[in-house]
Amino acid sequence: MKFIDEATIDIVAGNGGAGCASFRREKFIPFGGPDGGDGGRGGSIYAVADSNLNTLIDYRYARRHEARNGEAGRGSDCYGAASEDVILRMPVGTIVRDLETDTVIAELLEPGEKILLAKGGDGGFGNLHFKTSTNRAPRQKTPGWPGEAKKVKLELRVLADVGLLGQPNAGKSTLITAVSNARPKIADYPFTTLHPNLGVVRVGPEKSFVVADIPGLIEGAAEGAGLGHQFLRHLQRTRLLLHVVDLAPFDPAVDPVAEAKAIVNELKKYDQELHDKPRWLVLNKLDMVPEDERAKRVKDFIKRYKWKGPVFEISALTREGCQPLIHAIYDHVATAHKVHVEADPRFPDGKPAAELDEAAEQKA
Repeated sequence: MKFIDEATIDIVAGNGGAGCASFRREKFIPFGGPDGGDGGRGGSIYAVADSNLNTLIDYRYARRHEARNGEAGRGSDCYGAASEDVILRMPVGTIVRDLETDTVIAELLEPGEKILLAKGGDGGFGNLHFKTSTNRAPRQKTPGWPGEAKKVKLELRVLADVGLLGQPNAGKSTLITAVSNARPKIADYPFTTLHPNLGVVRVGPEKSFVVADIPGLIEGAAEGAGLGHQFLRHLQRTRLLLHVVDLAPFDPAVDPVAEAKAIVNELKKYDQELHDKPRWLVLNKLDMVPEDERAKRVKDFIKRYKWKGPVFEISALTREGCQPLIHAIYDHVATAHKVHVEADPRFPDGKPAAELDEAAEQKA
């Protein structure tokens, strides 16, 4: 299925039905009272996060979504029927923006989350609604309220714990294939990956995290070189970035340090917050380097790159060094997932008395 992460659609909620002005007419009842019912409510439009979807391709071609109007009220105390709501199913991680004001209407982050995008109009009042003790034959009725109409922009940002960053052919797709269940296209030419790929890495029972592989960046991406910054938005929700560097490029004239610095500069041009995320250095393709030269080449790279963060030496093809990397990533992600619980002011030290007694017994 084609990967689409942007779409613009029109949404129109239904109008409310008009109220009815009617009077009861029966044989031998000369003065029947008002019996005009209210109009029905127009259909609303909702967005629902669906974990089974991973692209916005459904909205690339279906650009307009309208809900039906509510039915008008009728005589004999008949109220108009409300129209059914329209449910738009979208991938988890979709951001819905108002195209005119550029304000965020909704951000779908949980599977099954339901957000109102456009409210249907309320139905109008029939003359039965205006009956009082002094106004026994009202002829007033009101039309239904119009439904909301908007032009919205849908933007998908995949939900992943870890993002892979690097030049084309650095081995990102091979790495995600080696550690997860993802099977992206792998070939020996640049820009093999044309859209983000997600892979679930199983560390152990009930221990896993999600990795996102995006197309490679090159110098000048801010000016549109290569695929530009088109897919960098998918890394903005990650907790950790893995900067994958090819230590054995095909062209001997290519300097891995210069390429690594170019990637970091492009990241900074795109978004400072993304640049400031935790970033680890992953030196790949060590199987292409003779064993007696590996330590020297790694040390030279780190010295010239002036890197002081975590460094992992791997070969994604032979899976050498991948297991320590996986366990380190899981520990980092699990720590980031922990929620800080504030102390409860009702108890000393933020703990109930029962827990304090148990702690005292253990110390004794």
